[in-house]
Amino acid sequence: MIIFIIGTTIWNSVLCTKEDKLLNQVGKEVKVNGVNIRVSVIGKGEKTIVLLSGMGTPSPIIDFKPLAEKLSDSYRVVTIEYTGYGLSEDANIDRSNKAIVEEVRETLKELNIKPPYILMPHSISGVYCMQYMKMYPNEVEAMIGIDSSVPNQGKYEEGINISKGLYYLARFLDVTGLNRLSNISGMPLLKVMKASGSYSNEDIKIVTALCNRKQVTRAFFNESKAMRKNFKSLYDMKYPADKPILFFLSNTSCKELKIELNKRGHNATWEGLHEEVISNPDIQKIKYLDGAHYLHRTQSDKMADMTKEFLKEYVR
Repeated sequence: MIIFIIGTTIWNSVLCTKEDKLLNQVGKEVKVNGVNIRVSVIGKGEKTIVLLSGMGTPSPIIDFKPLAEKLSDSYRVVTIEYTGYGLSEDANIDRSNKAIVEEVRETLKELNIKPPYILMPHSISGVYCMQYMKMYPNEVEAMIGIDSSVPNQGKYEEGINISKGLYYLARFLDVTGLNRLSNISGMPLLKVMKASGSYSNEDIKIVTALCNRKQVTRAFFNESKAMRKNFKSLYDMKYPADKPILFFLSNTSCKELKIELNKRGHNATWEGLHEEVISNPDIQKIKYLDGAHYLHRTQSDKMADMTKEFLKEYVR
């Protein structure tokens, strides 16, 4: 067994070295609070859209690539990979709402991109964006949520529970190559991305390499532990009445969450939770799209068109 593990560790190390050449072509790095953050900046529009990923997304830059490219003809589009995500460096740091907001803000400063920004969060990043608007309202001119989380969601969901033992086991499997070996037949995530037709073979190779290298980073571990507290700190808040907001909600998420919450004895719904945070229906809207939680993998064309129409009407 020891000889086998030594062998897989060497094999994994060799493959990682080969993959580095491909991964180094993705985005660019900026130093934020001593951590190397990987970002992608495309397009040259006057206004800036900032794409922020859902929790645990293996490669945010690649994940958002189809949507970013379709928005880049009208806007400058920035995709930020949080600490420990994608190709950003890992670190044992605070993952509170405020800490993540400051990380995003400092990253944009390092890129010399001045506010105001149009924030475009997927999933959990919706909560971080609400915190951003609370702390720096003048730096945000609109938000486009992609099946984005809202604070009161935390009243009904248990969150992610990753024990220290599971974290260390995951890191052991990554370093020894056993994670890569178990994924050799193909991961469900990759099958979904291939089936969408939105990603190139090179994109799939990049995501595969990242999934093989790290399942749970220290930063992600800290984020999962902070999740319930992050929700709770913003309970019952609404978005500012002067901010244009557009939610893209997944019909699949609406159906699945309703069934799940009903089983637990709750009457809450995904659409209802989003209606609760709207403070000005004149400029804050909900649009429903067919597809799973990662809507941008299959609906990037429609989402880009609807985003442009919304921003043209409500953001001057």
